[in-house]
Amino acid sequence: MSVLAKNLKTIRKELGCTQSVMSEILKVGFRTFVRYEAGERDAPVSVMVKIARLGNISLEQLLTTAIEPNDIAPLEKINRGETVQVESIDFKVGQVNFKDPDCQELMTIDDTEKRILTLFRKMPPRLKKDCMDSIGQIVEAGRVVSRLSDRAGKGEKKVTPKVKIEIKNPWKPITKRKPGRKKLDKKALQEKIDKLKIITRAINKITVR
Repeated sequence: MSVLAKNLKTIRKELGCTQSVMSEILKVGFRTFVRYEAGERDAPVSVMVKIARLGNISLEQLLTTAIEPNDIAPLEKINRGETVQVESIDFKVGQVNFKDPDCQELMTIDDTEKRILTLFRKMPPRLKKDCMDSIGQIVEAGRVVSRLSDRAGKGEKKVTPKVKIEIKNPWKPITKRKPGRKKLDKKALQEKIDKLKIITRAINKITVR
C-alpha cells in the first residue's frame, strides 16, 4: 500500500467517517474512493489537495510521510458569521487573543508542539480543565521559585518554597460497549459532513498543465 493510501485511511478514520461519507465529501464515486484507499488508483491533484486540507497537513506530507493519528487535529467550530477580529498576538507563548472570547485559540511553532496541542484538543472537557489547572499551578510554582532566586541573589536568606499541587482523581475513560451495530445519529453525521464540505469548498480551484 502506498504512503498516500495509508494516509488517506488514517485521515478518514481519525475524522470518524465511513468510506461512503468520505466519497461524498470529496465528491467522488464510492468505488473510486475505495480504490484510492486501497492504493489501486491514483487520485487527481484536486482530490489530494482536499484530503490534505481535511487532515490539516501539507500536500508534501500527504504524499511522502506516513502520518500518525496524533498529527491530525480534530474539527474545530466553524464560524459562519462575522470576520474574526484579532486583539493581540503573543508569538513567544504561542497565543492569539481575539475580541470574541469564544474564538480563543492556540497556535504551534513546530511538529512536537502541534502533536501536543492535538492531543489536548482531543481530551474530554473535564480532562482539559484538570490539565489547565495543573499547568497553572506549575507556572505559579515557577514564578515563586524565580522570585526567591532573585532575593537570594540580592543577599537575602534563601527560603525553600512550599508549593502545594492538587492532584485530582485521574480521569477514567468511558468503558467501550461490546462490538455490535452502533446507533446512527443522522443529525450529528450530517453536521460533520457539512463541516468537512465547508473546508473543501474553501480550497481554490487547481488547474494542472
